[in-house]
Amino acid sequence: MVYLDHASAARPPRAVLEYFYAMQEKAFANQEAAHQLGYDARRKLDAAAAQLAEAFFGSRGGEFAVVWGMSGTELFHLLADSPVVAGRRGVSSLLEHPALTANLHRTAAEFALLRAGRDGALIPREFPADFAAFHLVQSELGRIQKPEALFVPFPGAVRILDAIQAAGRLPLQPGCADFFLVSGHKFGAPGGAAILVDRHAPCAKAFLEFAHRYRHVEYRIGRPEVPVLLAMAFAAELRCRELRESLERAHRLNGFLRRELPEIELPGGKRCFCTIPEEAASPYILHAMFPGVESGVLVRMLSEAGVMVAAGSACSSETGEPSAALRALGFRGRDVWSGLRVSLSPESTADDAKKFVEALRNVLKNW
Repeated sequence: MVYLDHASAARPPRAVLEYFYAMQEKAFANQEAAHQLGYDARRKLDAAAAQLAEAFFGSRGGEFAVVWGMSGTELFHLLADSPVVAGRRGVSSLLEHPALTANLHRTAAEFALLRAGRDGALIPREFPADFAAFHLVQSELGRIQKPEALFVPFPGAVRILDAIQAAGRLPLQPGCADFFLVSGHKFGAPGGAAILVDRHAPCAKAFLEFAHRYRHVEYRIGRPEVPVLLAMAFAAELRCRELRESLERAHRLNGFLRRELPEIELPGGKRCFCTIPEEAASPYILHAMFPGVESGVLVRMLSEAGVMVAAGSACSSETGEPSAALRALGFRGRDVWSGLRVSLSPESTADDAKKFVEALRNVLKNW
């Protein structure tokens, strides 16, 4: 089997799975228990929080507090209910993950969405905002944004950065946002998620107090499982330790696919083309358009051939709706059903890429 859907859920490396199994045996206790094992679990979680922050931000990791969760969606919910967002004026974009925008729409007093250019770059415009929430890497298209530019039109606004598709793959820059959201599923952990809060942000103290009440007093979200979070921190450290080498491999594989895909003839004599320019996209996500081909059918045919890719964001794959991301870029008609996402991991190989191209050629011959 060739698995190229790591933007949906990354396959955990063997070392992470072994660490997770060990933590299931050693740190299984409830971290809120009053006995020694509960104390040990709390101590391990504190150490894991420091490990996670240091993995992503190096020597500046100590400047960040960690709010744990079990998924990005759970933490989007917490964030939307917090005083940072609830009842406030906000701005985001048409290219954000629906789990983020649905929650922001739910609680914000006012909410504006930035549009995007044909290359996926968000188009800044001024808007009175108390908070601004944007992605670093777009989950379907792979487009990398520049947060330092996006946040400029909103001076004084709380800066929220969805780094879920970037963490463990691309460097995260401290200082460019007040909140960084990450998810273990995307960088090879068995689960877990976190908000990394810059302790220097004016809103940090009030937000951290709210997050404590939200879980421990109001019981609005559950208690995260300790072994999952410990494995998440371990996976983050492993990924960030190998970041440069992994990026180089991803660039090589991405470049190979960008050369090969446009050479494949589609039904009707059309050609595939890459949606986002190489220099503007994460090397781990390649989104391509297949004019005249319905990508949902293509995904199922490739799956039968043992190759796993995606027609878009996994969270929207069963909605029956066309790609919101492609519509935001200006695609219309049948084209909004023709996008295919190939997403790599540090373990992806040249053989994986070659088998995908071969399977794609064979499938399209029988279209």
